[in-house]
Amino acid sequence: MYKSILAISEGGPDAVLSFRLAARVAALFDATVDAVHFSEARRGDADIALQSMPFLKTDSDTRVEARARESERAYRELIAPLAGATFAGPGLKRDRLVAMGRESSLLLLGRPGTDPENIAPETVHAALYECARPVLIAPPHTDHRPISSVVVAWNGSAQAARAVGYAMPFLVKAEKVTILVAGAAPDAVATPFLMRTLGRHGIAAAVETMDAGDVSGRARGRALLEYTKEKGAGLLVMGAYGHGGLSNFLGLGGATAKVIASCPMPLLLAH
Repeated sequence: MYKSILAISEGGPDAVLSFRLAARVAALFDATVDAVHFSEARRGDADIALQSMPFLKTDSDTRVEARARESERAYRELIAPLAGATFAGPGLKRDRLVAMGRESSLLLLGRPGTDPENIAPETVHAALYECARPVLIAPPHTDHRPISSVVVAWNGSAQAARAVGYAMPFLVKAEKVTILVAGAAPDAVATPFLMRTLGRHGIAAAVETMDAGDVSGRARGRALLEYTKEKGAGLLVMGAYGHGGLSNFLGLGGATAKVIASCPMPLLLAH
């Protein structure tokens, strides 16, 4: 059961996204939310520009302060009314964030992207790889309907099994659970064992298959998203694949990165 939710904001549009979904999940599980504003200096072209044109630093510092105020405003509006809620403002270091994440039931983030106003991919990477807890990504639009339908992307991997275990509180409450086996025969990826375990929790899941063919990881990600939308699912559960050495977005596998960047419903990930 999720009793301690860590909601992370960098003060851009993700502040309202993550904090609103955190309040919704907290109400569902009678949980407490610890909200934080976390921001690290973005590397790359922006930093080079600041070094070559120091007069830009004032504008940059002003925006950093404004983003911190956005996080605090979103906290007061969406999280503060919840019993036991806390807020940690600017100055939070990565090691402290990771320590908090490791002691939380669930981490909640806004959607990352290449837009500097979105939460940094590095923050998502730290949540997935360093905190070793489930990560819930908030979509751009979150409704207030119960999460009654859940799709689980299943391939028999350790990551997928871990994601299912972390998602169990949602699965138990859902009215409909679909196990989607992509690119393999269900028996070949231990689906019968998964169904047996879910049944012991009172979860009557259905199994469906999908074969996207011999395509790229991003294309497989698109196919998964299309399937999930057609199902009208309120939550997608999947393992997070790849590693920090990969050069693509987020340092994750192509399918994982595509789903994270484009998922229109809450997305629960585990590595």
